[in-house]
Amino acid sequence: MKHKIQAVAWLILSSSVAACPFANSFGGGGQPPNDAVHRQRLRRRLNNIDDQPKQRLLQVGEGCVTEDTYDAIFSDILSCGTASPTPAPLPTTPPIQAPTVPPTAGPTRDGDCLTEDTYDAIFSDIEVTSNGLTNNVERSHFLGGIVRLAAHDFMDFDRNDPNAMGADGCIDWDHAANSGLDTIWCDDGTCPLTEIYNEKYSFMSRADYWVAASEAVIKLSSPNNELDLKSTFKWGRVDAEQCPEAALRLPGDTECGEVENVFLTRLGLSWTDAVALLGAHTLGRGSSDFSGHDGIWVDTNQEATVFDKRYYEEVLRRAWVPRNQGTSVQDWTWGGGNNGSPRFMLNTDMCLLFDIESTFPCCSRTDLFGNDGNNQCNRGNNNLAGIECGRTSNVETEAAMVLFSGERDGGGFNNDNGPFFDAFSEAWQKATTNGWEGNLHDFALSCGTASPTPAPLPTTSPIQAPTVPPTAGPTRVPSTQAPSPGPTRVITSPTETCVDVDSLIDKGRTRDCAWVIANQRCQPYSHLCPLSCGECECLLQKSVCTSGEDCCSGSCVAGQCACLSKNVQCTSNDQCCSDVCRDDGTCSGKQRMNDAETVE
Repeated sequence: MKHKIQAVAWLILSSSVAACPFANSFGGGGQPPNDAVHRQRLRRRLNNIDDQPKQRLLQVGEGCVTEDTYDAIFSDILSCGTASPTPAPLPTTPPIQAPTVPPTAGPTRDGDCLTEDTYDAIFSDIEVTSNGLTNNVERSHFLGGIVRLAAHDFMDFDRNDPNAMGADGCIDWDHAANSGLDTIWCDDGTCPLTEIYNEKYSFMSRADYWVAASEAVIKLSSPNNELDLKSTFKWGRVDAEQCPEAALRLPGDTECGEVENVFLTRLGLSWTDAVALLGAHTLGRGSSDFSGHDGIWVDTNQEATVFDKRYYEEVLRRAWVPRNQGTSVQDWTWGGGNNGSPRFMLNTDMCLLFDIESTFPCCSRTDLFGNDGNNQCNRGNNNLAGIECGRTSNVETEAAMVLFSGERDGGGFNNDNGPFFDAFSEAWQKATTNGWEGNLHDFALSCGTASPTPAPLPTTSPIQAPTVPPTAGPTRVPSTQAPSPGPTRVITSPTETCVDVDSLIDKGRTRDCAWVIANQRCQPYSHLCPLSCGECECLLQKSVCTSGEDCCSGSCVAGQCACLSKNVQCTSNDQCCSDVCRDDGTCSGKQRMNDAETVE
């Protein structure tokens, strides 16, 4: 039975985005576009497969998966770049072409075993295929679509439901929420990602492969391959063959409450985790053919192929106004056709920084003007120069957006992807392992006669109607265990006794709080030396924290206390980035110079 795999986008784009990693296809009937750009590019068979991965894999032999397998996914996708075939007229049935070079043989598995070589080979195959695509529109569609595939697999997890689902290699293919994914993963095996799997990695579960392939995309598309998630990857997910109504658990793209319902309530993540995962919208694109949301989240088609913090910068730097008002695909734009790739944001993107529910319709920035001198909020049918969107009351999402963007106090943005990458890595690991506690394994040093023994799986499994052809292997009932609590903080409430630790370790050396004070090291160690540092009631900004309760601002982002920005409600000066809490109970955008004056 032919299963449809529909989608191309990602993260929280409800039904929307063609290659947006976490998107949910919204409306539009769920039919993929019948055009050469979308069909032919992903029906192309792999050509010119590199022989090096083949030789490495052949040396491994039966019953073992090695690191070269992952490198092969990088190389195989690269070799396509030398001679891309000319798209042929689209037939009613996708053509099945024979590769010009026989595909490299992948290792077979005897028992459960996975090494770094396999993971690295997947990276190589993805790189080769990506480099073989002819333009940035195709490349962003392919890269973003892979991440969206994995995201739609893990975003159906519900820790409150006995049938928790999660990353189990199962998608509700016939639901419009997954529209477009059949250009990424297809029944007949002619989509590049599926073809690579069938020819080399079918010994892995689909769930493990989708996560590994997505991590290959993230590394490949991050600047200088900086974001490498290999150290956190674990294998052992078991594919489910039935997942009815899984798509109903995916986030929509219209309501601000969708982020909380999916990422916090069901997945058990934090607000900072949710903001970090939504940053994947920087990669990929939306398609009106899939969801009605057309365009890219960043400025150019080239930027839509790069995994970095640009998404956050765009939310802060542009004058966003509503688009398609009064329709089911209402979203936001800052203008311009952009050569067929208009810029846009979803309501769920804008909600992270702005209170659009109370102030809609509004413009995110009323202080920007075009070259013609007109206010950028007065665009199209909009005349919103006098109606600025208020900031969200969610201090954690706002602080995370500002932190990840790298916004400078004097204006502009820095070039440091570190805070975003660190937070994304943590959130990604949580999301892709949800429900598999105790059943996942680190890489094996080698594969052969002694394979690691997986932990026992539950003996019962849910009875569901199959949506895809069965694959051999056990089914599971994912664990409903809630995420384990974080470390207990030193100061749990302002009323507790304020006590310094006797000693602490700094760069391998034993220190005490007197050393912290003498060397002005309160910022990283005030949580251990609250009495000496004068932070008994709460921790000041940039101090190490484990939760918002630790911080004077009430916001702990990526392990550091964050400050509150302009117009956010406050009760004291030390909560605000400007150090000024105004008489009306909101933070000023100006910094205090002395008791008599302030300056921008």
